[in-house]
Amino acid sequence: MYLTVKNIGKGRSFTSQAKLRNLSGEGLLLHDGRFDLSNMMPGDTRRVAFTFDVEPQLQDKDAKVELSIRDDDLREGVDEKVRIPIVDPMPVAAANGVEHAKAGGAELRNAPDAAGHVFARLPASTAVAVLGTANGYTKVALGDGRFAFARSSELEHGGTPSAQPMFEDAMAHAPPALEIPQPQLATRDAHTSVRGIASDDAQLLDAYIFVGARKVFYRSNRNGADPRRMAFDADVTLRPGVNVVTVVARENPDTTTRRTFVVRRDGPNGELLPTPKTDDELSETAANGEE
Repeated sequence: MYLTVKNIGKGRSFTSQAKLRNLSGEGLLLHDGRFDLSNMMPGDTRRVAFTFDVEPQLQDKDAKVELSIRDDDLREGVDEKVRIPIVDPMPVAAANGVEHAKAGGAELRNAPDAAGHVFARLPASTAVAVLGTANGYTKVALGDGRFAFARSSELEHGGTPSAQPMFEDAMAHAPPALEIPQPQLATRDAHTSVRGIASDDAQLLDAYIFVGARKVFYRSNRNGADPRRMAFDADVTLRPGVNVVTVVARENPDTTTRRTFVVRRDGPNGELLPTPKTDDELSETAANGEE
């Protein structure tokens, strides 16, 4: 499974990684499942290739994995669950030669079929080496063992291919964006305001906030004025000491963005307060009228 990551933010990444987690259980064996993405500058792009084996004991028709990209220093993360259909490959007749995309360019698919996913586009006049043909499609080399299928009618003979042909990613997908102004990180009050804007290029489902393990805010955007954007302003109750606040925005149940920050609640005179060990201890404090 190939992944292209682009830093579209305003600053560089720090300690960040891309990880793949097996959700299928027995029958799916991960090999290359973790890549370092640290120190990506704004506009930087990196491509990685996750590898795994599908074994006979896999009973499901899909290989199910969870993709996560996280920056531990910035406490930023995105998650997405991915289903990869397991199908018998279509026979491909071996071929060779060189072809290039016609004036309109050529769509690159993962299979020689109109129902195959279009994951990239070959720009006009870009030459590629031919590996085979099947079902009206040509199998072409993209470098480093990667290949794709293009409609034979969108290609014509000739050209000089490079070892790494240039192609344009077509499956560009960004998880929801969270714009949160700098929160108050230390306060003597029992409450703080967490406000911001959640947005998504496709459709924003909802947003919610946790303080520790407690969900303190939820807002659906199903009937919102703008299906792709929602502002929120939550009054959040703080426990004494350290409060780990996590804000989550969802495009759908499988695609989420989260931001985490820590708010410290001090005593009325600025003294440090001990942090309750459990939420039960916090509930007892509230029951006793302590704020």
